[in-house]
Amino acid sequence: MITGKLGKQPKRPDRRTLQLSRYLRMPELPAAPPAVDWTRAVPHYGMLLNDQLGDCVIAGMMHLAMGWQANTGQSPAAPSDDEVVAAYSAIGGYDPSDPSTDQGCNILDALNYWRNTGITVAGQTSKIVAFAEVNLKDDAEVKAALWLFGGLFTGFQMPASAQNAASWTVPSCGLHGKGKPGSWGGHCAPLGAEDNSGGFQAITWGELMPTAHNFVADYCDEAYAILSTAWIEQQGQSPSGFDFAALQADLAAL
Repeated sequence: MITGKLGKQPKRPDRRTLQLSRYLRMPELPAAPPAVDWTRAVPHYGMLLNDQLGDCVIAGMMHLAMGWQANTGQSPAAPSDDEVVAAYSAIGGYDPSDPSTDQGCNILDALNYWRNTGITVAGQTSKIVAFAEVNLKDDAEVKAALWLFGGLFTGFQMPASAQNAASWTVPSCGLHGKGKPGSWGGHCAPLGAEDNSGGFQAITWGELMPTAHNFVADYCDEAYAILSTAWIEQQGQSPSGFDFAALQADLAAL
């Protein structure tokens, strides 16, 4: 049973945030495979202090970076505690000498910092080129984004029913009582795999959490596809065969 702390601050709408649907040309893309799994290449994710601190957003960033490294032929080394604290301090204002500053992070703040400044993961600088919000109501867009970008950076309004759960699904009481969105709190847990019949695999507290499609539909309140230089192979393409140079040209034309 996986357990840890939360720490995603409420979603902050920003009209400047790119929408993936604006430049992901779905009719021109080959259909995403029935099952996608970018987690198998990572031998161990690690808790990254998320059992002690509300740094789930930082842990999510680093877990995605490890997946990109592993799936492009690199060795996904584990980040150090000092690197985790440094990122949490820079993005969330955490001061190790003042426990009251352990207040979590806003995902957009984290993404903008990741793009403009970068974070250090196992001694290497991880920096992203761009990010775009995914329409969670469009199943085809979600599948394509997960497949093309090596995972999705996702935030949830967690229900109390998910505490100490072995898997995440909508409880029998529905979205009421312990099933009410946000009744536990906000949490960042990237999606790293999907199987049409089995649902998703979320990366949280250093492990994989089986996550039902209906849980994502009802509790995920923000999801982003991230364009990372670490996800580009020597030929300029991702492991899924997507030409990132073309996507960058589309982004520049927006």
